[in-house]
Amino acid sequence: MLLGAHVSTAGGLDRAFAAAEREGAGALQVFTKVSAQWREPTLARGQVEAFRAAHRAFGGAPLIAHDSYLVNLCADKEELLARSRAALLAEVERCDALGVDFIAFHPGSAGTLPREAALARVGESLSEVLAQTRGARTRLCLENTAGQGSAVGWSLEEIATIVNATDDPARVGVCLDTQHLFAAGYDLRDDAGYDAFFREVEARLGVERVCCFHLNDSKRALGERVDRHEEIGKGHIGAGAFHRLVNDPRFARVAGVLELPPEVVGDNLARLRAMVGAEPPAPTPPPVAPPPAARKPRKPRK
Repeated sequence: MLLGAHVSTAGGLDRAFAAAEREGAGALQVFTKVSAQWREPTLARGQVEAFRAAHRAFGGAPLIAHDSYLVNLCADKEELLARSRAALLAEVERCDALGVDFIAFHPGSAGTLPREAALARVGESLSEVLAQTRGARTRLCLENTAGQGSAVGWSLEEIATIVNATDDPARVGVCLDTQHLFAAGYDLRDDAGYDAFFREVEARLGVERVCCFHLNDSKRALGERVDRHEEIGKGHIGAGAFHRLVNDPRFARVAGVLELPPEVVGDNLARLRAMVGAEPPAPTPPPVAPPPAARKPRKPRK
């Protein structure tokens, strides 16, 4: 697996490669815009050329862009839906100009829509964007969600439903987030669970549709439907699942990026690299949840 991390673009998009190089990364993920704003940047020709030159100097490693967190491709309000589709279209056009390989994006939240209608709406949104970007090299990759709230795309069944609802499924890939999988109830901690999961991936999507991974351990227990990342081997997933992934020959040239605070990225990348070709780690007990904070006694009413 080509191991890397989500890195900062502070000071310019092309600076991301220097940040990745300092960590010895073999792949990287970036935001091409401010993730919590709708405003779309205009890239000057010099910015595009600098980014592409830095990518070449880095060795042409796989590049992932994470789409804006504001985008909701199944929004139940027409204004937000239109804005989300326009934002994803702009992201594809920007990434294609920059030479970015993949865009990881969350499908969205159903809100008041029935789940089936929400999944169909994501497919319609993707079809609209794909139709307007024919010829683009950048591939759209559905990221599985933790299933929090009304978020869609938490199960392989829902992801397959979305892919099959698009007019151009060949251009739609998948980005698998390990923490989201665990939160959604997929247990990769032993051989049986790992093998069962990827048999389902093969049956519903085809393993070749998996374009990239987000490698994150989990602060929360299996099936809790909460998105909380933890350092590798320090959470409820444990080191064993990551050892299986980084040594799985099916993903030998697939990007696996950490989504952790920058101050711990180096240690976590080193931890993952040490697993490559090594003996499987001994099972470790899951972390113990801290006891709930004691409530202050209520004052008696007068």
